[in-house]
Amino acid sequence: MDKVVGALAPVFLLILLGWAVRAARLLPAEAIGAVNRFGYFVLYPAFLFTTIHSASLASPDAFPFLGGVILAFLVVVALTLSLRVFFKDGPAYTSVFQGATRWNGFAILAAANEIFGPLGRPYIALAFGPAVLMLNIISVGVLARWGENRQTSLRFLIAQIAGNPLVLACIAGLAALFLGMPRLGAASDALQLLGQAAMPVALICVGAGIDLGAARSGQAKVALSSFIKLAVAPVIFYFVVRAAGGGPLAAAIAAGIGSTPTAAASYTLAREMGGDARLMAAIVSVTTLISFVTMPIAISMALPR
Repeated sequence: MDKVVGALAPVFLLILLGWAVRAARLLPAEAIGAVNRFGYFVLYPAFLFTTIHSASLASPDAFPFLGGVILAFLVVVALTLSLRVFFKDGPAYTSVFQGATRWNGFAILAAANEIFGPLGRPYIALAFGPAVLMLNIISVGVLARWGENRQTSLRFLIAQIAGNPLVLACIAGLAALFLGMPRLGAASDALQLLGQAAMPVALICVGAGIDLGAARSGQAKVALSSFIKLAVAPVIFYFVVRAAGGGPLAAAIAAGIGSTPTAAASYTLAREMGGDARLMAAIVSVTTLISFVTMPIAISMALPR
């Protein structure tokens, strides 16, 4: 447990730094929003592309791990979709859905090698492309169906997916990985530099966006989404990867992925597509804070003895 807490400490310190920057009003809210938007459209796509492109398929456990992680995400998606009948408010449901299913990969990737050893970062990098791509597409569909705008035409869905920078970066990264695309000299170096900036910026922006006031008006919805994300998902990920043939370490890495808080990018998508953005901010905030405790516990329990 001490090793896991120590490895995750810098991640949570950056999140707390973001909260302190906003609390001290060192930057106006508009400036923080602009930084977050810059990250969403520039830094995070560069990070996704370079991370996915550098992933390795060489390990014997790579395909059982990847297949198990994708299946685990789909199990959590199916579980959360089954709860739709209990919601009268469509936009609120879309935020509960995103909160339960989307993951903040930065929170686990930053400490991956210290916690899991040399396979940690490559395995998590391998999961980034398919998982982020799949969850963004599914989330767009959920928001189009039950968001405030209620746009379900195929043309609208294609336009939303095609205009999503995270989706495009994942597609490009997967294509580069499977086609064996070589490095592009200075262009690859520039993308690498942008990608390195993405992780601290993302974590600081998560901290700056913490808003517990938003949680008071939707306590039950926040609690439900947070419970699925932080308590149910790690268990599902561990056992699904084991069932898919992954070894104990691969399953522990999968549990780490499942234990991460909700991705901050879900707030941007909720705001742009008619979801309940305030509820989404509350879920991101609460899962981030609670994960300070739950992530070390989930990972420590999953690690091979």
